[in-house]
Parts: sequence; structure tokens; C-alpha cells
Amino acid sequence: MGPRTDMNGRPGPRVGSKLMTILPGYFRRLAAVGSASITIGLLLAAGPCQIAGQTDASHPANASAVEAHFAAAEQAQKNSDYVTAEREYRAVLEIRPDFAEVHMNLGLVYQLEDQISVAMSEFRRALQLKPTLAGANFFLGVDYCKNGEGIRALPYLKAAAKQDPQQPDIWSWLATAQEMSGEFHAELTTLRKALNLQPQNADLLYLLGQAYERLGKEEVARLQKTAPRSARSEQLLAESYAASSEWPSAVIHFQNSLAASPGTRGLHVELGEVLLRAGKLTRANLEFEQELQHAPRSLRAIVRRGETKLIKGDLEGSLQDWNTAITVDGRQAERVLGIREIGLGDAAFEQLPDALREQIQKLAPELQRREAPAAHLALAFLAMQNGNLSLQVSEGERALSSSETSLSAMDCSQAKIQQALMHEQFSALAHCAPQVLTSRPSSNSSYALARALFEAGDCEASLKLLSRLALPDQHSPEASYWRARCYERLATAAYLSLFQADPDSYRLHQLMGDLHAAKGNDGKAIEEYRLAVTLKPSLPNLHYSLGHLLWKDLKVGEARQELEAELALNPRDAGALIDLGNTYLLEHQPNKALPYLSRALAANPQRPDIHRDLGTAYSELGDYAKAEAEFKIAVSADRDGSVHYKLAKVYQALGQKEMAAREFELSTARNAEAHRKLEQQKERLDEVEKSTEDP
Repeated sequence: MGPRTDMNGRPGPRVGSKLMTILPGYFRRLAAVGSASITIGLLLAAGPCQIAGQTDASHPANASAVEAHFAAAEQAQKNSDYVTAEREYRAVLEIRPDFAEVHMNLGLVYQLEDQISVAMSEFRRALQLKPTLAGANFFLGVDYCKNGEGIRALPYLKAAAKQDPQQPDIWSWLATAQEMSGEFHAELTTLRKALNLQPQNADLLYLLGQAYERLGKEEVARLQKTAPRSARSEQLLAESYAASSEWPSAVIHFQNSLAASPGTRGLHVELGEVLLRAGKLTRANLEFEQELQHAPRSLRAIVRRGETKLIKGDLEGSLQDWNTAITVDGRQAERVLGIREIGLGDAAFEQLPDALREQIQKLAPELQRREAPAAHLALAFLAMQNGNLSLQVSEGERALSSSETSLSAMDCSQAKIQQALMHEQFSALAHCAPQVLTSRPSSNSSYALARALFEAGDCEASLKLLSRLALPDQHSPEASYWRARCYERLATAAYLSLFQADPDSYRLHQLMGDLHAAKGNDGKAIEEYRLAVTLKPSLPNLHYSLGHLLWKDLKVGEARQELEAELALNPRDAGALIDLGNTYLLEHQPNKALPYLSRALAANPQRPDIHRDLGTAYSELGDYAKAEAEFKIAVSADRDGSVHYKLAKVYQALGQKEMAAREFELSTARNAEAHRKLEQQKERLDEVEKSTEDP
């Protein structure tokens, strides 16, 4: 997976509060086709006896020869003797040139020899003769994917899936083609079908998480485009910074969001949660109190205020708040605290700083002497913070056992649904999801219900509700925000399922590498990627993820080795091509950089940073006309004046003094503006640090 960055090396805002933005990558599927032995074995043509039966019965000599050649070819293929296999299959085709299955098998031999263009020709011949050959459709579709032609791959992979629907590999590559073609919702449907066949498949679960993230990123991008400084846009940025433990930046964006929409429910709570995780207890409590002034029934604010009191040693006050929360919705209270999440879910985000965790553990003996539901909730919270999973689960159940009303007996009338919404009884609303989805609420009610279903963990129902909004409201900031949050949570659930299905898999190491990389923990990310590469060296994008971080740390030799390995698997990977080109630009070897950068541009012509780097290479080679053309494209994304400066130097070399002076002036202005913004940001961060200090 590996986080991709913008042209200045900065990661984009994440989809929500816990996951990093991951840009699309075309080859994040199963291992290279040459090693896809399970698919090759299942999709091979008929055996020699069946072949003989299909040969003209009036020519028994021909039938015998075909059978003999086919058997020899099959045995040679099993022995990896592809030269002999090719010769024997061609001998069959000299007798029966219209034999579709043999063309397919010959194509497979070329595939295994990495002669892709020749293999594709044989697959096409096979399909001209027999369009229903699943193997030929599958491998031709895969080859189009490897060439970066997702749209051309789609019909072949769809045909293969129809002809052999029990093969997860086929569904996985169909999802690849759909991703490449921008059909993200179709990709999601395809991956779900594959998981119906293999629900514990680590590859598919990882890819499902990625698919949800892409959909969330799509919503974030839409929101940033249509309402860049709206309350919801600022809120997503704040949640992204909070996930990276960059709490001062998170505070700034939450404050921006509150300034844009002071009455938005939940903003003060989220701001308080960030401050609480940073150990700023007094300021955190103030935010929870402010939320309760706007929304006195806010269960999340009540639960968090109780947590703050517990940390401060106010046991009675904490239990009072938590008793109130349990009475309203005990299950939701546990969700807020992270008690109901296991593994890579919200619980991982709920870890307090070490000092605070040690402090609250001292309350355990007193809590153990009490039998109140709130005391059991507190013990479950302490167990979670201490990493005691079994105690966390048992105490969590005890907290609910004596206080929870059976949801199965609840009346799901519209009046009861509205009452549950008003009192923030989100678990009750989730129980009534079928009735909620059959109603036709107003847009404002739909947003409120979507939020409630999201909070209760029923993201699928929340998304269905949002999909039924009137067209003008489909892509409102509110709808985009909640869809983004739902996709984020569904991605987290997919990754949690991966963790539970195979905690030692290369996909889990890849995921942990992604998470560490997103948080800037390059050392740990490199460790995880190396483990994944060791377990699955043929997995596309792994070598890039590792090589990108090594290049970022200026370990040029190691980086090149990994990036070259990536290109051996995926010759069109723009990220690997750009990084390789830049390693040579660093060493002032533009002649070596240029081929990689040119290939990168062919693979992804929309990226201005590639034009910038190409301009740098041409400039160093003295080809100023080409450098000028590239820099003039790249200046559209110049935020700090560096590209304008490079363009000015080109004009200087060309003797165009007036043009050079103009570009130097623009460079200076952009650079000054960038520095001014950095200074303002630093001042505001310092201000946040000072203002949140507890007395």
C-alpha cells in the first residue's frame, strides 16, 4: 500500500481519524501471474485424452500424434521446460491450427517465460476460436492490467468471472481493473463477492480496506473542492492530524471548524478528546462542558467527562457520569471508551499516555469492592488500558448485564425512533435500522440519523440512508463528511478482520508498515515492510513502499535496489520511476534520470512534479527549450517559488533577461508567502501549546 505524497513530499489528509490516505496503485493484488500456480492449474485446457477425443476421428494417426505431442508438452510444462513445451504445443497446432485450448496453453507457456506480448496474441487467437475459455480471458485481462490498460481488461475479466466464478484470483484481478478504471464502487462489489468465497483471505481483506479508503478519499477530495474551508472540511483535517498524534495542529483545525460552525454537534467533544490524549485535562474538561451546554444529552461528552474525572481521581464524579451514560445506552458508552473494539479498531486509538495509565490503575482495588454497573465499566476501561483483553471483555459484559434493556423487544415506531434520536440512544436506533431505512426523512433528519447509525457502528445502514438523499443533497458537505467517516470505519473493520484472520501474514506486516509510515515512524515502517518483503517478495507495491522510505532517508543504494525490484514486477509504477529518477538527479546524473522520468510521465501524465523533475534533468543537460516547456507546466503547482526559480535560471541561460527577471520576482513572492504562512502556523502552534497548559 504505502502512502503516496504530493509533489512537495507531504502526505495528504487522511480519510478520517485513524487511517492514512492511500492513493490508488494498480498492482496491489496477488503475486505476479507467473507464480499464480493455483489459477494456472485450474484454468489449464483439457488433458491429452480429452484432446484426442476432440480430434477428427477419421484421422486416427492425427489423433494419436496430437495426444502424444500434448502429453509431452504438458509434462515439459510441469518440469518448467518451457522450450520443449512450446515446441510440442506448436506441433499440435500444425495438425489442428483451430484448436483453441492449445492456443491458450501455448499462451500460458509464453506467460511463464515472461513473453507477455506473444502470450497475449495466443490468448486472443484462442478467444477468437472459443470465446468462453476462462483461462484465456483471465490471463489476457491480467496482461492488460499489467500494461496499465484497465478498461481493456474489464470485459475479459468479467467473462472469466462469469465462466469460473469460484476462483478468488479472477475476482481479485477484476477488482484491479475496476480500480484502474476508476470504478471504485464496482471494485467494492467485486471484492465482497471474492470474500464470500474466501472470507479469511488476507489479500482480499487488505484490498477491501484499501477500496473503502479510496471511496473515503473520493469524498474528502470532493469536500475539499466544493467547500475547502467549511466546518466539515476543517474537521476532517483535524481528525487526520489527531490520528498522527499531531495534537496542536489538530486543535487548530478543530478551532477553525468551530469558528465556521459553532453549533455543529460533536466538535467540542472531539477537540476535548484530542486534548485529553495530550494530557491537557483541564482544557479537555472545558470542551466537554461546552459540548454539554450546546447538547445536554450528548452521551459522548458525558462519557468523556467521566473519563477525565477518573483520571483526576474524582472516582465518585466519574461513576456518576458513567452511570448516567449506561442508563441511556450502555453499549454506546463502551463504544466511546473503545471497550467494544478489539485489535486494530478504536481501542488502539484510546490508549492514554503512560503516566496517566499508571495513575488510574491505582483505582482498581476500590472499584473491585463495588458492584455498580459503572464500576464494572471503569474496570473494563482499566483492563483495556492495561492490555488485559479477557478482563476487558468480562467486565464490559458485567457492566451491561444488570442495566441493559433487551433491544429485541423495542418498539420501532417512528415516535420511538425520534425519541431514541433525541436521547442519543444510538444502539436502539441501530436495532431499528430496517424501519429507519424504509422511512422518508428530511435531509436534516437523514443527516442526524446517518450520524446516529455511524456512532452505533452500522455504517452500511448509514451509507444506504445517505444514498437516498434528494439529488441536491447527495454531495452536500454534511453528506460527504459522514460518507467519508463511514468508509473510514469500514476500512478499519476490514483491517481488523485481517488481523484476526492471519496476524502473521505479509499483508498484516504491510498494513503495519503503512500505519507507521503514515505517522512518520519511518524506522518501524521499514522494519514491517522488510518483514512483508521477506514473506512475499513477488507482491507488487511492497518493494516500492520500502524503497520510497529508504530514498526518503537518503539510503540511495538500498532504495534503488528496492525500486528496481518493484519495476521488475510493475514496469509502469509511476512512484518507483519518479523516485529512481530523483536518486540520479540527486547525484547530478540527468542522463540516467531522464529515462525513468519519461516513463513516469507516460504512466501518469497528470502529475506536475514529474514535469518539474523532467525540467530539472533537461536543464542540467543543457536542453533549455525542453526544460522551459516542462517548467511552464510544473509552475501550476509551485507553492514555494522553487519551480519559478528554476524557470528563471533557464531564461537566464537562454539570454531572455526580462523573462528571467519576471520569474525571479514570482519566485521571491511565492517564497516569501510560503515563509509567512509557515511563521503564522508556527506562531499559532506555539499559542496552542501555551493556552492548553494546565494550571
